[in-house]
Amino acid sequence: MTNPASTTPNTTTPRLAERAVHAARTYRTADRDGFYRRHDTPEEWNRWARRARVARTIATALRVPVDAVLVTNDPHRTYRTRTGPVPGDLITVTDPLSGRAWRFIPDVTTPGDGWLLLDRCPDCEAEIPATRVASLADLSQYLDPDDEISPADEARDTSLHRPGCTFALPTVGD
Repeated sequence: MTNPASTTPNTTTPRLAERAVHAARTYRTADRDGFYRRHDTPEEWNRWARRARVARTIATALRVPVDAVLVTNDPHRTYRTRTGPVPGDLITVTDPLSGRAWRFIPDVTTPGDGWLLLDRCPDCEAEIPATRVASLADLSQYLDPDDEISPADEARDTSLHRPGCTFALPTVGD
């Protein structure tokens, strides 16, 4: 005998087809060329599959549904590979309840296991990699105004800040 509760569809949660259509539309809006060219070459497919893996990994770390994560080309960062430079990953995580979007880039010191949260500099308002995040607790510590945080070393890079910013560390000779 089957359990009637297990065969009754949940009408409050979108079904797989609805979620799939929403995901495709989201990617087409965010990265039309990347979405449509993902099957063009083995390299493009590999990049698409790797970014899907990135989305699953960060979704698990931050305890959000994977369809709340979008991984696209980073318009400001490229990475060197054996075959030449490739666009970096820009990871956008949208809170399903509030709709607030959080942006991350990979933390190259912990490939695949950590990210740098992008946020505004407290002095000059430039977007900087503010802190390292590998878990929900790391994000929580950054967001808790009563907790002391250590900014990522990358956050102090003067090239990311506006002239005269006091948050950036001066380079030798400045």
